Amino acid sequence: MAVVASEWFPSIEDFLLAHGLFAVQVFLVVGGYLNAKSFSRLLSGDEFKPLPRIWARYMRLAIPLFVALSFAVLVTAAVRPFFDHTSLSASPSPLQVLAHIFLLQDVLYLEAFSAGVWYVAIDFQLFAIAIACAWLAHAWQRFVGTGSVVRKALFLWAALTLGSIFVWNLNPLGEIWGTYFFGAYGLGLCVGSWRFANLRVNHSILSFLIALIGVIAFLYQPRERLAVALGAAFLLCLYEAKDSPPIEFLKISWLREFSNASYAIFLIHFGVSLVISALVFNFGSENIPINLMGLFISFAASVWLGRLIQLHIESKPPSLQRVLQWAALFAASSAAAMWLS
Repeated sequence: MAVVASEWFPSIEDFLLAHGLFAVQVFLVVGGYLNAKSFSRLLSGDEFKPLPRIWARYMRLAIPLFVALSFAVLVTAAVRPFFDHTSLSASPSPLQVLAHIFLLQDVLYLEAFSAGVWYVAIDFQLFAIAIACAWLAHAWQRFVGTGSVVRKALFLWAALTLGSIFVWNLNPLGEIWGTYFFGAYGLGLCVGSWRFANLRVNHSILSFLIALIGVIAFLYQPRERLAVALGAAFLLCLYEAKDSPPIEFLKISWLREFSNASYAIFLIHFGVSLVISALVFNFGSENIPINLMGLFISFAASVWLGRLIQLHIESKPPSLQRVLQWAALFAASSAAAMWLS
């Protein structure tokens, strides 16, 4: 639909296809920033158990994901006979289903059922790496008995961040691993934990260091996505320097509601887009107004369905029982899609 609509609005296809991934860098930086706040408070305790926190993160990610994947595989099977498009995945296999349940589809070089699954897997990897560093910092603190545990965690996160920016992020084949994206995520971790580390240098020094790293990284290898991540980290650093004052317009109820539903909206949009695209393709494939309307309907329907998923599924307390229930539904949906194909 974006391709057809670009005849009237040439920039729309470039914006959606070429520049859409820039938003990922902002998500990564902000995600690292918020998680650093949580980790830094937990590190001050006598115990730091990483596995329960990693499991809790998996449940938080997996339940809405299984809902969206169930929808995506069924929609793909339903539209395949009358909508021939490269975005349609092949008929599911049992190995693919298992790989998606454990967020290993890209690592095993298997085709994903939905456009957003790769980001979920990367998010989980990044969280696990950050938690592992926090646990190492806690163990380090117990061993030496002096200094700041948050400062030790900050050191480990900063080391991995530099390793990602100057080594792992330079290899395009590394996109299936969290280390490739840790440069952006780690910038957020460092900004978010800076205050808790009780360092003698203020946030002005931190913002200078971020700018300096950006200059050196661009001299080493220019990257547009890295520039977006550095810019987001720099703005967060300025926000921290002002003692993180509340932002009034973010308290608006409808904005908070859509923010809470953003993950579900992100997950469901692929299946919704397939349905609308298939209908538009069959009833007005070359009609520019219809394709434009299809884009807006797809967006609105994704927001609506995502909000429903957030209200009735995602907002409920996660548990092993619920994970197994939704994983079983996903497996059954995949089996039905195999039968339909």
